[in-house]
Amino acid sequence: MSSHHPEAPSHRRFAARPVSLLPIEELAHRARSSRLMRATVDLARWCGPVTPVDVDGLPDPSDVRAAVAAFGLWPRAVSHDPARRGAWTDAITSVPQAEDFVIAWRNAQHLGMVECETGQARPAPDLERWLTSPGRVLRWWTLAFHACVERSLRGTAGLEPHTALARLYESPNGARVPLRLVTQEILPAREAHYLPARCPAWSTVLLTRALWQLADTGAVSLGWHTPRSEGSGAHAHRAAPAWVRLTDLGRFGIRQILLAQEQHAPLTEEFVRLDADEFLDALAEFSPDGQLVALTAWLDARAPEQALREIVSVCAGPGRALRRWNATLALGTISSRVEPQLHGLLRSDDPTVASLASVVLLASRMLTDRERARLTAEYGHWTAIDMFAAATCLGETGLKSFLVSEAAEGIDRFLLGDVARLWRREHPDTRSVLRLLGQHHPDPSIAARARAAAAHAPSAPRS
Repeated sequence: MSSHHPEAPSHRRFAARPVSLLPIEELAHRARSSRLMRATVDLARWCGPVTPVDVDGLPDPSDVRAAVAAFGLWPRAVSHDPARRGAWTDAITSVPQAEDFVIAWRNAQHLGMVECETGQARPAPDLERWLTSPGRVLRWWTLAFHACVERSLRGTAGLEPHTALARLYESPNGARVPLRLVTQEILPAREAHYLPARCPAWSTVLLTRALWQLADTGAVSLGWHTPRSEGSGAHAHRAAPAWVRLTDLGRFGIRQILLAQEQHAPLTEEFVRLDADEFLDALAEFSPDGQLVALTAWLDARAPEQALREIVSVCAGPGRALRRWNATLALGTISSRVEPQLHGLLRSDDPTVASLASVVLLASRMLTDRERARLTAEYGHWTAIDMFAAATCLGETGLKSFLVSEAAEGIDRFLLGDVARLWRREHPDTRSVLRLLGQHHPDPSIAARARAAAAHAPSAPRS
């Protein structure tokens, strides 16, 4: 019998996991050092004292060519080859051809670094003073990052930005996420939003293009599993990047997007102060990666014995099956350090507490075969009821997904193999679980057995 958490991943909504952020001064320094913000500030200064512009606020192509050469605003494809850079720059006959220049120039105008009036552009009078303010620099960068997210993920890759950003935000700090995995997770999301699906290879190409644009903001970094060999020439073939990593600046930027959308995006220092009930209830909303981060942060802030006491105190009794399953995730990470206390809980007068302890011990692999058999015989049906009750907390869709999942395989037959024991020491959720299994189980024979068991239940005890 599996003790896995009864998730319904395809129906889990994204809830931002707790994060830690660098000090504002360090974030502002990294923001100013990003390729996009460097180019934006360079162009804002470059246009002084005045630069003629057309009705659209764009400089003359000759001025643009000079700026491209001065600040290295070439496309990546030619940036490492001086001959190709020169040829590309000389070929500019209209400003829109210089895409990197236009993005940085429009960014400078939008952020108020450049003022345009009467056919002339000039730096904002307070530009240099503003650049010394970490708060203003971060506000500028955040606006530029938001615009780049829309331009790259939605425009270039044709993705709902939320999908890719959630995957990166939920990854552990410093994690190098393989691009192929991001693509595999994005394609089902694309289909769920009724967007046209492309083959994975082409989707990866588009995603990579979008991520290169995001890399200009300093929000992500891209890399390869093997370094480029020495002596490779400018024209040497370079395979596509293999992984993407969200930077500390990128984590700050995505959190600003979440807050702007009025989504809860806790900071780690706030999250670790949550009471055990709030902590366990929050785990149900996190992705697997997010759960790992949240578990580590909350448990590291407490001694193992204290964490066990706090968790057990809020998990006992009826109506808390999903919380108990979240508790098994938490206690499973510290089980080896609280093994004596878990064995002590097996003697608890509250069977929900004893069952919780048995699940953690069974999953820990610290028991002998005889001990495992004894606990399964004594608490196995309680564990099964708890698993199904936890799945029902995810709604009808969550229950149906769990019933056909690998985690549920064999538990239904184990539960109904000895109906009499269900009533010897009745679980608070037994009756509701049997009723729902009778209504929703995909196997008609098991559904019928569940209905029969419910029909022969003893009279419910009076409260």
